[in-house]
Amino acid sequence: MVVAIVAAITIGPLYGIVALFAVAGGWWAFVRMQARGALDKALSTIGGEPIDETDFPRWVNVVDGLGVSSGVSDAELRVLDSDHANAVALASPNRSVLIATSALLDSLSVVEMEGIAANLLGRVKDGSARYGTVTFGVLGGFLGSIDAAGKLVADGLGDQRDVHSDLVAVALTRYPPGLARALEHLDRIGTTVAGTAPNTAHLWVAPVVDGDVGVDAAIAATVAQPLAYRAAVLDEL
Repeated sequence: MVVAIVAAITIGPLYGIVALFAVAGGWWAFVRMQARGALDKALSTIGGEPIDETDFPRWVNVVDGLGVSSGVSDAELRVLDSDHANAVALASPNRSVLIATSALLDSLSVVEMEGIAANLLGRVKDGSARYGTVTFGVLGGFLGSIDAAGKLVADGLGDQRDVHSDLVAVALTRYPPGLARALEHLDRIGTTVAGTAPNTAHLWVAPVVDGDVGVDAAIAATVAQPLAYRAAVLDEL
């Protein structure tokens, strides 16, 4: 609008209209390009190595089983080497990727794994994983520095996003204590992952940056509910 107004005043109204359409078209093309590559951009930022049933058979079986019941099948599975336990769901229109840390896969029981897998698959199913991935692709460079970008992400995810994702998860498993115990387990192990970019915080199951350093304030308020609080909510069901 600023470019169009300047062009209209200095050159003429017709040029202002042309400038408006040119800038709008350029912005639309930029957003489309960034959104299209958002999942790959998130993968390159977060990392992780592909796994199959020979690497972590319990995790693969749990995800496959819940994938059938949830309608979210063929999710790609990756593992990220870390002493702390956390996981992340990424999605595009035709692809979904679940990344779990090695500590999570090595330490949780099958029932606890089922709760975490349901949380991740639930995010893919309800569209929040895709929204989080796309907004990271488009706005990732602005998160933590421009308030409007963080507010847009937080508003799209909704109030108490993590609690909502827990409720979606237990609707899949029909067993709230499983996820509640998993969240308590994560709290004991720790969920921060060294080297994680703060602008990916809204994608993770649990707080991933120590003390929310560098995380946009609006996003931190939306996705950083304490794990003990989330477990307590589930125990009330």
